[in-house]
Amino acid sequence: MKKHWVIEKENPRLREKLAKALGISPITAQVLINRGIKDEVEAEFFLKSSLFDIPSPFFLKGMDKAVERIKKAIERSEKIAIYGDYDVDGVTATALLYTFLRNIGTKVTYYNPHRLKEGYGINIEAIRKLRSEGVSLIVSGDCGITAWREVEEAKKLGIDFIVTDHHKPPQILPKAISVLNPHQPGCNYPGKEITGVGVIFNLTIALRRVLRESGFFKKTEPNLGDYLDLVALGTVADCASLVNVNRIFVKEGLKRLTRTKRPGIKALKEVSGIRGEVDVYDIGYKLGPRVNASGRLRNAGFAVELLISEDIDKAREVARILNQENTKRQLIEEKILKEAIGQVESSTNFAKSCSIVLASKNWHPGVIGIVASKMVEIYNKPTVLISIGEDGIGKGSGRSIEGLNIYEALTRCEDLFEQFGGHQLAAGLSIREERIEEFRDRFEYIVRESKIENVLKLRVDSMVNLECIDETIISELNLLSPFGIGNPEPVFLARSVDVLSQRFFKQKHLGLKVRQGNKIFDAIWFNLKEPISVPKKIDMVFTPEINTWNGEKRIRLRIIDLN
Repeated sequence: MKKHWVIEKENPRLREKLAKALGISPITAQVLINRGIKDEVEAEFFLKSSLFDIPSPFFLKGMDKAVERIKKAIERSEKIAIYGDYDVDGVTATALLYTFLRNIGTKVTYYNPHRLKEGYGINIEAIRKLRSEGVSLIVSGDCGITAWREVEEAKKLGIDFIVTDHHKPPQILPKAISVLNPHQPGCNYPGKEITGVGVIFNLTIALRRVLRESGFFKKTEPNLGDYLDLVALGTVADCASLVNVNRIFVKEGLKRLTRTKRPGIKALKEVSGIRGEVDVYDIGYKLGPRVNASGRLRNAGFAVELLISEDIDKAREVARILNQENTKRQLIEEKILKEAIGQVESSTNFAKSCSIVLASKNWHPGVIGIVASKMVEIYNKPTVLISIGEDGIGKGSGRSIEGLNIYEALTRCEDLFEQFGGHQLAAGLSIREERIEEFRDRFEYIVRESKIENVLKLRVDSMVNLECIDETIISELNLLSPFGIGNPEPVFLARSVDVLSQRFFKQKHLGLKVRQGNKIFDAIWFNLKEPISVPKKIDMVFTPEINTWNGEKRIRLRIIDLN
């Protein structure tokens, strides 16, 4: 689908003010403005914020009660269980709190439900199992906000519950000892964007503080900076917005991932082929998918085992298996994508539709979310894919586009579901097979009613002349990293660029030598679907970067789109 270029509106007065106050170029200043920066104070914080700037964990409503109950459990030598979700966010939340409690000598275990056999969230059979193992306190990670029935059942069994979650709270909250969720009414924590592992990290910070004040640590105490590798991994893999608190967590966490002490992360980097510095791309496309493969195709506890391992040889064996599972997942995903595209292309109504809802009895429910994301990339339409089980219950994953909150859209269909939940851009649901057609029609009506444009927008930070691109500008722009959702890589537009030469190589990449004024640059467009030939003069949307080849560093323009 052809992209519509949208150039961000300039603010010359604020741009010059920021450039002068911070000693940066007007180009970098304009990018900061495009990221929502309104004055010098915000700009200074964006560029220089550190762990010292994260809010107090006690801003999270219910933190006092949560910490007090865990402290009491530690003092009484009670057995604590961490009950985590099966995705990367839940797995890292589980591993983080488990490792912290284990390292300070607490009796602790963990549990992650099987995606296919148990489904999402807390289930009473798992609670009974944990009770039989002597657990008297359960702390959830990245789940539980809708588990008011399960929490009541746990009470009857003599188990206390602390719910930690970041999903949108329903009207009825669990009557747990404490509920930690930045989105619950009355919560004053400013970092609403934090994920499940972010909530758990805050709980760990608060717990360490209270234990320190009580004199618990006789010699040394845990360095929580060492846990930021898990926070960054879970935050990025959960597609969270990299702004405010999350940006600090990920910026600091990437440093720890690069020089991690954790055997499981070391082994995971080895099988992922990661050497040197770890970036957001490495998490999103290499580390995250391998951790997720465990929860998609088998029990997520296998991935937790990797992350909590203290034995590098054992960690390498688990990482090797996860790598194999990820390869298997990719093959399954390719097959489902091909079938889904086939369903769409054979539909006579597709061209007129505003949404996509597809179902099959042949699809693996563990990977349909990934395929739904790819369908959105291809067709730019809100998409829900449903895997129908032998019991006639369909498990669905939905992905949305800019302008449509899919969670709110599904809320208008909730009478059709067995259960559902999610975020603005991603959601999950379960539905009986006989109700899928009704859901398809209603979802289409809701999306059509929203009047969102079926236009793939490419946002451009500024129009520039290539003569202004140099290593200083690129170094300044790198200060804005880590880049991701909410803080995208800077993208620029250069018009009337001369193409001096072009070549298509490795059957998928286009290499150009381009010139504007007196400057000549190498430019590259990665992963094209088919060979193309470009005219001698083009308009080019790109991101400037430093490319290292054979030990030599040179500026390269990474092409995003061109006309």
